[in-house]
Amino acid sequence: MRIKNAALGLILFIILSDFTGGTVVSGEGGKLRVLDLEGTPYQMGMIHGTALKPEITELIKRWKADLAGKYQVPAEDFIRKFLNHTDFQPSIDRWTPGLLDEVRGIADGAGVDFETMFAFQLLDESWVMNEDLGLDKCTTIAAGKRRGFPAFTSQTLDIPVFYHGFPTVLRIRDKKENLETLVFTIPGVVGVNGLNNRSVGVCVNAVTQLASSRNGLPVAFVIRGILRQKTYEQAVKFLRDIPPAAPQNYALGGPLNAACFERSAGKMIPFLPFAGAEFTYHTNHPRINDDLDPKFSANLKRDGLSLEMFKTFCPRFNFLERTLMDNSTTIDLAFLKTLFANRTSGINNASTCVCTIMILGEKPELHISPGRPDIEPFRVLGFSSRITDPD
Repeated sequence: MRIKNAALGLILFIILSDFTGGTVVSGEGGKLRVLDLEGTPYQMGMIHGTALKPEITELIKRWKADLAGKYQVPAEDFIRKFLNHTDFQPSIDRWTPGLLDEVRGIADGAGVDFETMFAFQLLDESWVMNEDLGLDKCTTIAAGKRRGFPAFTSQTLDIPVFYHGFPTVLRIRDKKENLETLVFTIPGVVGVNGLNNRSVGVCVNAVTQLASSRNGLPVAFVIRGILRQKTYEQAVKFLRDIPPAAPQNYALGGPLNAACFERSAGKMIPFLPFAGAEFTYHTNHPRINDDLDPKFSANLKRDGLSLEMFKTFCPRFNFLERTLMDNSTTIDLAFLKTLFANRTSGINNASTCVCTIMILGEKPELHISPGRPDIEPFRVLGFSSRITDPD
């Protein structure tokens, strides 16, 4: 019976691989997995869900336990109530057509019901719409091409520890559009950040204090929509045009330019750390956008705080402000890796599950540390099936 089941599994894998172009490549020590996807959205979702079924099953188990503990209700009740009080799917169908089918494919491949898998995509939305308005997570740094150095966008991804342990990159090929994308993600989720072969890159960090929308485009889908764009200018326009769900800072980059945009339900405002800055950075406190969540404004009043006082509370931002004081700073790859590995600043912390640096230009590359960057060496992914050795 075991031999027969193993044979059936092998046949299924071969069929799916031939059908979608999907393969799984394990990284050194199993720390990083790269999953090749090609075909229709549903086909890509199926190979994702099938190939990573054990990881997805484990993560959803952890996620449900966290929901039950945090909100003191059965996870299934939370999911049902949350989906009943939001209406994201029309925006997803309009702005990122096909991605819901990809989620359906992931669900079917992993043997999970669609509603649960859809809710699993909504990390930021579940946080901000359930009054988690003071989260400290993720640090982004970006710069356009300057002083002989290529443009880049970069971040540490700081998320609850139960999501850790399964760093994954989706390599998505769209032959019709001549577009290839490297998407870092959590198994089962359509995307967390990434870049494409046209040198459009996006990193994100939450600004939960800003206004949200219960029928906008969720963050994971915004990211994938940005990565469908073929120029930096198109990416900026896409972000401006969409109605966002959860508020977020988007660090967008292209071959020449990069910027941070604080995007709330009603406003999109670029942030520069000082007048004339040739680079930008962000953490988790709104710096310039005043489209605040009413609950957050009420919390400030209750605590006797002004917004300006609240902005001073983030040690990671304060560290960046001291370190990147003016345009004389040389921000190259080595500098970024050292900065992101820094433990005293809080940029690299117990919640850090990955660090990504996206080098943009003629030869776009994803430099990725699949864990804390002071522990896990960076690996380099280019736009081919081969992973280069650690640098």
